[in-house]
This record gives sequence, C-alpha cells and structure tokens, in this order.
Amino acid sequence: MSSALWSIWSVATQLGLSRLTAGECALLIVLGALLLVLRSFRERYLMIWVAGWTVFLASRLIAAHGSRMLIPQRYVPVAEHATFVLAVGLFAAAILAYTQARPRFTLLAAITLSVIGFAAARALLWPDIVPLHIALEVAYRIILLAGTFGLIRSRWGRRELTPWLLGVGLLSMHLDWPPFTTGLPGGLFLAADLTLGLSVLLVVFEEARARTRRLRVIHALTHNVACAQQYGPMLQTALQELQKSGMWKAAWVRLLEGGHMVANHAVGVSPEFLRDAGLVETGERLQEILEKRQASVVDIDAADPENPAVLKAEGLRQIVMVPMLGKKSPIGLLVMGSSRRRSWTAEELALLETCAQHLGMAVENFRLQEQALRSQRQWMNTFDSVHDIILAHDVDFRIIKANQVLLEHLGQATADVIGNTCESVLPHELGNWTGCPYCSRGDEELTDGADPCFGGYSVVSSSSYTEQGSKQKGTIHVVRDITDRRSAEEKYRLLFEQVQEGVYVASPTGRLLDCNDAFIHMLGYSGREELLALNLDSDICVDSNQRDEFRRKIDLQNYVRNFDVTLRRKDGTLLLAEESSFAARNQAGKIDRYQGFVLDMTEKRRAEDEMRRRNRELNALNAMAVVATQSFDLDEILNLTLRQVVSLFGAESGSVYLSDSDASTYRRRAMWGPRNRPGARAAEVSFLEGFGDLVMRSRTEVITSEYLPHLPKPVAEFIRSDSNGSWIWVLFWGKDSPIGIMGLCSYLGYEYSSNEENLLVAISRQLATTIEKVRLYEETCRAYEDLRRTQEQLLQSEKMSAVGQLIAGVAHELNNPLTAILGYAQLLEAEGLSERAHDYVSKLFKQAQRTHRVVQNLLSFARQRKPQREEVDIRKVLDETLALRDYDLKVNNIGVERDAPAEAAVIVADPHQIEQVFLNIINNSVDAILETGRAGKLKIRVFCENGHVCTQFSDDGPGMKDPKRIFDPFYTTKSVGKGTGLGLSICYGIVKEHAGDITAHNGAEGGAVVEVRLPVAAQPASSAEREAAPAPRRESAVQGRVLLLEEEEAVLEFERDVLAGAGANVVTATKSADVKTRLLSEHFDAVIMNGKMPGDWNAKEAYTWIKQNCPGMDAHLLFTFSHGLEQGEIRVFLEESNIPYLVKPFKVADLISRARRLLQKANTATAN
Repeated sequence: MSSALWSIWSVATQLGLSRLTAGECALLIVLGALLLVLRSFRERYLMIWVAGWTVFLASRLIAAHGSRMLIPQRYVPVAEHATFVLAVGLFAAAILAYTQARPRFTLLAAITLSVIGFAAARALLWPDIVPLHIALEVAYRIILLAGTFGLIRSRWGRRELTPWLLGVGLLSMHLDWPPFTTGLPGGLFLAADLTLGLSVLLVVFEEARARTRRLRVIHALTHNVACAQQYGPMLQTALQELQKSGMWKAAWVRLLEGGHMVANHAVGVSPEFLRDAGLVETGERLQEILEKRQASVVDIDAADPENPAVLKAEGLRQIVMVPMLGKKSPIGLLVMGSSRRRSWTAEELALLETCAQHLGMAVENFRLQEQALRSQRQWMNTFDSVHDIILAHDVDFRIIKANQVLLEHLGQATADVIGNTCESVLPHELGNWTGCPYCSRGDEELTDGADPCFGGYSVVSSSSYTEQGSKQKGTIHVVRDITDRRSAEEKYRLLFEQVQEGVYVASPTGRLLDCNDAFIHMLGYSGREELLALNLDSDICVDSNQRDEFRRKIDLQNYVRNFDVTLRRKDGTLLLAEESSFAARNQAGKIDRYQGFVLDMTEKRRAEDEMRRRNRELNALNAMAVVATQSFDLDEILNLTLRQVVSLFGAESGSVYLSDSDASTYRRRAMWGPRNRPGARAAEVSFLEGFGDLVMRSRTEVITSEYLPHLPKPVAEFIRSDSNGSWIWVLFWGKDSPIGIMGLCSYLGYEYSSNEENLLVAISRQLATTIEKVRLYEETCRAYEDLRRTQEQLLQSEKMSAVGQLIAGVAHELNNPLTAILGYAQLLEAEGLSERAHDYVSKLFKQAQRTHRVVQNLLSFARQRKPQREEVDIRKVLDETLALRDYDLKVNNIGVERDAPAEAAVIVADPHQIEQVFLNIINNSVDAILETGRAGKLKIRVFCENGHVCTQFSDDGPGMKDPKRIFDPFYTTKSVGKGTGLGLSICYGIVKEHAGDITAHNGAEGGAVVEVRLPVAAQPASSAEREAAPAPRRESAVQGRVLLLEEEEAVLEFERDVLAGAGANVVTATKSADVKTRLLSEHFDAVIMNGKMPGDWNAKEAYTWIKQNCPGMDAHLLFTFSHGLEQGEIRVFLEESNIPYLVKPFKVADLISRARRLLQKANTATAN
C-alpha cells in the first residue's frame, strides 16, 4: 500500500504539484483515503473501485496535463476519453461486485470495451462530429445508469442515504465538452467528484458496521447455544437476538414433528399467531425449500406453506424462509418477517443461513442429548424392572450394580449395598459359601439348582465383563426364580402321564417319539416300547387321505382342531377319534415334530348317531302331527305321512290302504315309489275273512314274515306280492277292528329293528287316531250340511207358506169384485145390446175371465196340499204358467215363442207341481236373459216323442257355467239374496216322482236348454164322444123366497139382481145376526150365504145353528166361498153333509141353477 502511495506521489511530483488544480488535489486525496481504507477492508468491490478511481484521476490529469506527460496533442483526447470510459466501466463493475451480480461482469466488460473503442475512434477520426459525441455521452451514461439502478435496487427498502448519494455521484460524472461544460462553475464539478469519492467511503464504513452487527448476532447466538439447557428457551432467545438486529419485525421457528411443521416459538407477533398458524403440512413447496438448503425470500401472497391472511393480520409484507439443517436431515424452518418489501444482500442471507444452521445443529444436539438421557433412564428403568435378580461384582466380590429386585429381597437401600462385599450383604442361612454364592457353582454360564441365598430353585446366568476404559474385570449374575416353573413342570408332567386323553409326539415322517399311557391303552398296546416302534402314518392311521389333509392344514395354519381321524387298534378294530395337534418348527421354519391330543370319539359318535336317529324320528313324528293337526284332507295327510315314513326308514316304496264302509274292502289312498313295477299291488283289495283270529285276538299291529302262516290266504298273498325285498306292514286299529294298513318295502333286503317296529307302531297309532278324527270331522260336516239344508228348506217352506197365505188373502179380495164383474157382464150379454156394445161386453168378460185364471193360478201355486194325479193337458199348464209371468216378460222386453201341437198333450200328473217346475225353469231363463242387459227371447217347444211329452225351454242368455251340477241342491250362480240353489233341485225331484226326466245343457248357438220329459197318459175320450153328450135342457123360472147373506156389497147386489131377475123374492143381509133374526121371525124357501164371514161364524157353525134352530132349513142351504176349498176340514164337512157350495167368481147360470134346485126342493117339501 505504501508503494502505491509513493508511485502516485512521484507522478504528482513529476507533474509539478504546484500546478495541480483544487479538483485534482481533491481527487488525489480521495484516492489516498481509499487506499488507506483498502488496507483495512480487503473487499473485492473496494479494490475494483480504487482501480476505477485511479483511472478516473488519470483521465482528469491527461485532460489537464497531457502535453506535459509527453502525449502527442492529437492523442490526448483519445487517451482522456478512453480512460474516462474505462473508469466508468470499473465503477460499474465495483457496484456489480458489491451487489453480488458477478454473472453480469462479462456483459459489462464487452460493453465497456466497445464504448472505449468507440470513444477512441471518435476522438481520433471524427472529433468534430456532434452526433457521435452525443452517442458517446449516451453510451457511457447508460453504463452509469445501469450501475446506479443495480445499486438502488440492491438497497431498496432500507432507510439508507448512502446508496442514493453514490448514485447521484455516478450520474454526475461527465466528459469535458466545450463549450457546454466551460460555462458551468468549476466548484460544481469538484463537489460532484467529492460526493462520488466520499459516498464510497461511507458505503465501506456502513458495510463494516453491518458486518460488526452480524458478528455480534452470531456471537450472541453461539453463547446462547452454549449456555442453554433446553432448546425451547434457546430458540426464543435466538429469535429475539435476530429481531434486535433491526432488520426484522417478526421471527418464528417451525420444527418438523411427525410429518408436520409446528410453529413452537415466535417473537414480534400476537399471541394468536401460534394458534392460527401453528400447524402446517409438509407439502411440495416446503419440501422444495428444505431440499434447496438456502434462504428463500417470498412475498406473503406466495408464502406457502404460511397462511397469507395470518401474515397480513400481523402487518407483514415479506418473509424469508431458511431451512434449519441437522447433520442428517432437516430439523425445521426459520422464518423472518419484514413489514415492507426490501432487497437482501448475500451477507444478510448468509447470516440467516448460518444462524439457522447453528440453531438446527443445536436443536438436533439437544434432541440427541434428550434421547441419550431418555435411553439412559430407560436402561435404568429396564434394569430395575427386570423381575430377575441382577448382581454385578468385581474380582474382589464387591458389589458394583444391584437392581431393585435384589434390593427388595435384601430390604436395603442402594447405598448400603453398592461397594460392599457379597459376603457382607447376601444372606448365609441356606448354605455355606465364600466370595460369591453364585460363582461357587462353577464356571458354566448357565446353572440351575437350589438357591443358596433366597431359597427355592433358581437358574443363574453368569457373564464376565470389563468396564470401558478400565482393565478391571467383573461378573454379572442374572438369577431367575424357577420355583413356580419347576412346580408347573411337575404338574404338567403329571398331567401328561395321568390325562385320560391320548397325547403323542411324532416326527414329520410319522415316527412316534413319545406318548402317554392313555394313548397306549386307547390303541390296545401293553407297553410304551411296543407302540413307539410303530409308525403313526403307516401303522396306526388307517386313511392316508386323512393324513394328507392333516399335513395340508398344518402347513396352512400350523395347527388342527377337532380333526377327525380313524386309527387302528392292536386287535385290528377301528377307533374313531378327534385330534387337536400343532407343529413345532425349528429356526429355519421347518417342522421339527407334531404334538397333539387324541380323544376317543367312538362312543360319542355312536351316541350322536343314535341322537340323530331319534331327532329324525321326532322330526318326522312332529311333521306328521303338524300335518294331522292343520289339515282335514285325509289324502293329503296320508301322502305326506307316507312320504315321511318312507324317507325316515330308507324304504324304496310304500302304500296305505283304508277300509270303506264295507269293512272287508280296502282301497289304496296313498302310494310312494315306482308305480309301473311288475307285481305292483292292486288299488283295491277285499279281505272277506278279515286278518285272521290270531291278529284279531291279539290286536297285532306289526305284521312280519312270522305271521304269514297264520293269516288268511288273501291277506298272505296280498302281503307276499312284493317278494323281491324285505317288507313290513302295520295295521291301523280302530275301536274294534283294523281301519287300514300301511306297508313299506326295501328291495335291498333291509332288516327292520325292534326300535323301528316300535316307531312304526307309534306312527300307526297316530295315523289311526287322525283317520278316525278326519272321518268324524267329515261325518260332522255332512251332518252340519244336512242340518243347514234342512234349515234352509224349512225356511223356504215357511216363506212359501207365508206367500201362500198372502196370495190367498189377495185372491179372496179379488174374487169378490171379479164375481160382480163377471156376473154383470153375463147379464149384459143377455140384454138386447147393439153389436158394438155387445163386442165391448164380450171383451170385458174375457178380460175378467183372464183375471180370474191368474187369481186361480196364484191360488194353485200357493196351495199347500198333497199331490193329486189327474189327466191334464200340458199345454193348459204351460199357458197358465206363462200367464203368471206375462207381465214381467213384457216389461223386460223378453219375447216368448211357443211351439205346441194342435192336439192335446195329456199326461197324468199333479198340474200344480208341473206348473211349479215350469215356473222355476222360466224364472231361471228370465234371470239369465236379464244378466245380458239386452232384450231376449224364450223359446218353448212341446212335442211327443217315444211315449213322452217333451217340453223344451231355450233362452239366449249367457248359458250355464257347469251344467252337470245344475240340479245339485244349493248350487247357484246368482248373487247373494237372489237365489238359494234349491229351485231346480226341487224340480228334479218332482219330475223324477212323475217317472219323467229333466236334462240341461248349453245350446249350440248359445244360451241354456232345459228339457222336461213326462210319460204320455192313456188315450182320452174322442171329441166325437164328447159331442155326443146330451145338451142341457132349458130350465124354468125361479120361484120362492130367498135369504141372501154377503159381506161384500157389490157381490150382494149382483146376487140379488141375478136371483130377482130369475124370479125369486130376495131378502138381503150383511151380518149373521140379521140372518138369525130373520130366520127366527120369517119364512124362507132357501138360504144363500157366504161360507166365511170376516170375524163371524163359518159354514159349519152356520149349518149347525140353522139345523138346530130352523129344522128342515138345513136342506135348503147354499154356501159361497171367495176362494177354492182344499182337502180341509170345511170341504170334508160339506161333502159329508151333502151341502152345495159355489166358489167365486161363478157363472150366473150356476147361481141360478143352484138356487132353482133349492127352491124346487123346498116346493116339493111343502107339497108333501
């Protein structure tokens, strides 16, 4: 440094120091100061700056004193401009070195050399061209601007004036350019040069202060790490020191714990910060930072993994994340937060990396220390937690270590034991020994026997050792109490020998290594040696497949449990057993031996088989009982029961026969097995002689081959029909005799045991009870059905009786006015009326007669009387029946087509019953047509065929669903309330009683067809004979006095008019009391009275009273009735008393004729 100063001084002296200007002297002084500072701070940027300042001074001196330096005048501008541009380039290079932008040196050098060449060429070749001068000014100022921009950028965000002052100094550098620069004050250029030189000195001094601060932080951090006992307070103090450096607002540390980064310590932030940002995942960004192993400067918007919202809430704008590295792996992350964005120098970032490395190493060391302490504590805990006695002593038998178990056995503290001899500490009551009781056993590492100190039995493991860093030797004894184990071993030995299950040990090849006495006795051998000489696989195990399966399971899961195995005893019999074994393996994993228990399961299997058989039997009996309880279908019960029995006994076929009402006939009701087998039994068999005396006397239930000689021949042949196999038959006994028989057949010759025979007997008894129950149920159902039908018939009879009474009452009320109407019509016909009036009267008479026929038909239908057979024209019966339904047929738009022969179709029958048959058939046809909802047609055809009168009814309704059941009682297809199903059944009975037949079928063109066939009667008298009958003679006038009694006024007036018109003197009365009064007080030739007065006397009472009170008048008495008389008391009385009567409505001629006879009889009596 002194030589450099001396060379500068020499140059200045040669130039003549007295001739230097103030600015040149100032530049020279600054150069000296820079050289002095460079001596203390050997920074690269300062060295480059000093070189540049020297070149800059040379440029100024060349410009002012070029001629004195022996430089030709022509080259003075060239040298001045070239050195000035070179100084500018060196200044820019110094700034790049200061801002750690060394990769840009090459570009700067190229630009600087280009500008130097351009400056030299312009000054030499084109000195007076102004654009080139301007280009030169722009070129070197670009270099200055680039350096200034880099400087300001590197120090951005700091509250420092020096970078700005240095930038101003750089931008004030210039070349002399007369006349532009000559007009400026000279002091201005001097101030700019001084500013440039002094600002560099200030930068150097500030950098020195910053380095001092960094060293202070590192020193404090190192001291903190050295003095700290725990890394938590150490980290907190380190963060505080970093914050005090003045560059950071906040600092925190994240440590890597279990795959997460946990913020444990922080300064300069709120208490909520550690809660909100305490735990982050180690994502890709964090892994990248840790792997980079360098400080990362990021804004808070890209501060992953930190939460930007939390950072903003703390007033931070920029953070620096520095990995905390240990020796092997990252420890965590040091995060520094700044309240404003700034540029960080490499030294500052290096400081953070150094601090982070120190902290990482410290945290790792603390953790290792904690781990070592924890391991030591664990070792001590392990040493004390061992349940065995541990004793360590040196060669002089002084105790060095003793665990807690030994201290507890001795009942002493550690200080009382450590350092003392074994003889002074350990008890001597159980034996005499010297030195160490356990060393006296010998030099073997493992010994067992009676414990000489604490009693019982123990196993002692002895090992010699040498302490690290010492030649002293000692011995460690581990004493384990095996008293309980020896006792357990003894118990297990006794268990092995005394246990009743077989225990064996065998090699993988099957050779028996050991076994207990139970295994020996189980296989029937006399001694252990005899059995151990055998091979388990080949000599004892019967089935090789079982052994292969055993090995497969052992290889798969290393054990078997309850494995079924079949063994061979010494006598050759087989033993069914269950084996539970496992495989013992060696260190290589190969099977060393098999060990297991063998349990004799022969009796258990036999009991299980018996239990399964019993369960099967019970299940079958239960199923049969359920079927018998839930069902009353005998065929279903028998078939299901037979199927269960065949399955239960393993038979191939079976059958059940039940007796009918004829006890000797048995019919097959159920069968199981092949049906087309040769020799199969018949479906029905008859045992006329029964089952024989032996079976009947002893009530035998099971029939086997022993009974065949004692059975009747038909029974024996029936049973022997299945001779191809074994068979067994069981009888179903009723109260006194068999009601059925069930047989099983096995073609394999199976022999049935006594237990199976007993089971069959139980099944047969249950089936017999079920059969009787079902038959009783069926009889009960039939009785109930008969009762129900009887009740319905009785109800129907009561209904018909009520209807008959109603119809009789209606007919009585109608007959009275009909009598008057018909009588007056006959009287009008006798009058001399016009032809038109006579026609009206004739029509009136016919309609009245029609009404009379309808009333008569109603009376006939409602009449309850015994059937009376008489010759009747079936056409007349049909007409009268149609008249009853004429109105309904017309209203329902049902047309009737009648096809009857012209001659009479006479039969011998009760006309009223035949009318009932026809009416029922017509009613059914009408109902069927009405179901279609449209107009219909009823065709009735009467014809004679094969001595029968056939009446055929055909309708166009929907037809009959089941024609075969149409005549069954209570069968009906009508809805509830529209029919009982008894109509056609009654018709069927009526037709059959008349030796006829009734059939029903569906017509070919639709609808139903019902045909009634009745036998033709004998040939009636010819019409000629009927015409030959004599014509009635003309009667004379009626003369006499007649008492007329009638409660109906219209009938009374009609009868009075008729009799009076015939010539009689008529006296009328409406009450019986008037009749009595008049008969007692007046004389009458005849009495005509109503035979049944409402609420008054009847015909018998009237006749008796008249006979008693008016003798002789009883022979002149005539009764009239409103309806016909049945074969009742009144009719019998009238016929026996020979009393004439008329039934309303009667003809006028009949009334006159009867009255004339009475008067004639009276006149004759008077004459006599």
